[in-house]
Amino acid sequence: MSLLRLLSISLLMACSYFFASDMYAPSLPVMSEALNVSSTAVQQTVSAFFIALGLSQLVCGAVAERFGRRPIAILGAAVFIIGSALCLHADQLSSLILGRIVQGIGVGSLFLLCRTIMQDSLTKEQLVDVMSWFSILFMCLPASTPAIGGYLESHFGWHSSFWFILGLAGLLFVVIIFGLKETHLEKNIHATKLTVIVRDYSMIATNTQFLRYLIMMVMANGGALVFYLMGAFIAKDQYHLPAQYFGLSSLLLISCSLCARIFYIRFLKYIQTEGRIIKVASYIMLLGALTIISNTVFHSMVMIMIGMGIYCFGAGLTTSVVAVNALYLFPKHKGQTGALFGSLQMVGIFTLTFIVSHLASVEWMMACVLITMALVNISVQYWWNDNSLVLKESGC
Repeated sequence: MSLLRLLSISLLMACSYFFASDMYAPSLPVMSEALNVSSTAVQQTVSAFFIALGLSQLVCGAVAERFGRRPIAILGAAVFIIGSALCLHADQLSSLILGRIVQGIGVGSLFLLCRTIMQDSLTKEQLVDVMSWFSILFMCLPASTPAIGGYLESHFGWHSSFWFILGLAGLLFVVIIFGLKETHLEKNIHATKLTVIVRDYSMIATNTQFLRYLIMMVMANGGALVFYLMGAFIAKDQYHLPAQYFGLSSLLLISCSLCARIFYIRFLKYIQTEGRIIKVASYIMLLGALTIISNTVFHSMVMIMIGMGIYCFGAGLTTSVVAVNALYLFPKHKGQTGALFGSLQMVGIFTLTFIVSHLASVEWMMACVLITMALVNISVQYWWNDNSLVLKESGC
């Protein structure tokens, strides 16, 4: 399979996560009214998606080691179609949550495998080079999804986002059937044995460096999600901003993350240690959160966006260092490492969104949540023994 085809399919599989996770975020206030439920209740559809996505990756990591990547990808795409159809025809909150759970199961396998098929096909050096630039494309996707969702909601109603996602699921199924070849040729027939699963996952999950990476990823990536969940109501209720314009705010946030990623690739990685970069990035995240809380004086949506832009710049630097390194802690357990790292990220995101959904959607509360997240990342820095991150092939 050619490199171009591999990267194209991997990117399309990643789209399943980026579109399904937050494309309909600008529609949450409208959905709350349409389904006659509270804002807290409708936000649970996001939490349900992430917990299903996390559990799905945990299972698929071992299953893909045993049966290969292609059959699991085909099954995941089919489940994604079913879940999207359920969401599209949901007329009450319970059926929408069910659809989101099914969606999460399908998307979990696809998002896991979009990384794993590249690990199978490329050497470590090739993957680091490819991911340094390819991840920039991944970062551009979250910018477009809320913007597209906000536009569709404003012109065609909240169901239109799920029509779009259903079309993407169908396209994915066709592309995987006809375009994806098996990349995992040395299957592990013992991978699905319960004792082996428990042993492998325990070995990975108890590695302290793995846990550090995990916490930092959740705190960095969770910032934008907190903004989408709480900011949608803040923009509508406090600043009377239409959904389509709130959706466009994601373009600014992802641009800041993108600038951070490029700045790291082009300059910082050659002149600073990774540990020092992460420490500075955490303080940048804190600065962004403090900027938002200062808006209690200025009362401007522009100030909120500036604060979120600063936060996302720091988050972009953090993920630049953490993302690829975490997957190579256990080179002989690629599927399981990617699965557990992705799964536990989703558990962290679920916990975060669950907590946020029970908080008042006002700007000072959102700022307090972001400040807490930045402080957690700063605290994690004191776990490091020195100013550099040492990549160890633990448990191999």
